[in-house]
Amino acid sequence: MKRKSWIYVLSSLCILIGTFCLSGCGNSEQEEPVAENTIITRQTVQEEKAKKEQAVNKEGTQPETVSRTGNAQESIPKVQWVTEPVVDASGKVHYPYFEFNYDFSSDRESFDYNHVDITVGDKLYMTQINDWYMNSALYQNKTVLIEGYYLEIGGHTFVGRNGPTCPYCTGGYVDFEFRSDEDFTGYKSAQTWIQVYGIIRKGIVHLNEHLTAPFYHLEAVKVIKMPKEGKGTITD
Repeated sequence: MKRKSWIYVLSSLCILIGTFCLSGCGNSEQEEPVAENTIITRQTVQEEKAKKEQAVNKEGTQPETVSRTGNAQESIPKVQWVTEPVVDASGKVHYPYFEFNYDFSSDRESFDYNHVDITVGDKLYMTQINDWYMNSALYQNKTVLIEGYYLEIGGHTFVGRNGPTCPYCTGGYVDFEFRSDEDFTGYKSAQTWIQVYGIIRKGIVHLNEHLTAPFYHLEAVKVIKMPKEGKGTITD
């Protein structure tokens, strides 16, 4: 299973990188979506961003930004969850940026906390998360209950545990990214144990002016700081 997973992610990255290069060489103004079965995670986005930054250092160009009119902002984070491009004072758009279409308040009210589609337990924890990445479209809009460490990596939040190598995960943990409107002041990464009620959502990541891809994550409607830590290390 692990061999198959690695082959899958390597082929997916090849597709992503190949498409990324082709889109940068063309003159089309339309965005070209990545194939639906390409696995896009925080890790793959960061890897692509690092490669583009290396190109800047070698060639002295700015492949991540294009000129476009819009509202100027003085400080631009590297990655943002926004529905519109982030435009700096010089009129350049910063990539990548993310697009989503849901409302925390209404989803929180309609969420059925007593009947969740998927409860992720101590057994098959990694197996379930890997399957979310590999077969994301099958899980879209499914409700989820999952426990694990609160993880903050690169300014983004994940729920996860220690365990075997997870080819699609971020930061060396078996984890899945979640987005929330709650305040996590006082939460300690890799120390605070949380319980997350959420919905698997399909966002869109804009990698450059012409290239978009699906980006699956949890819309966390409720995050509970647990008084007692659960099983921090899993085996499957």
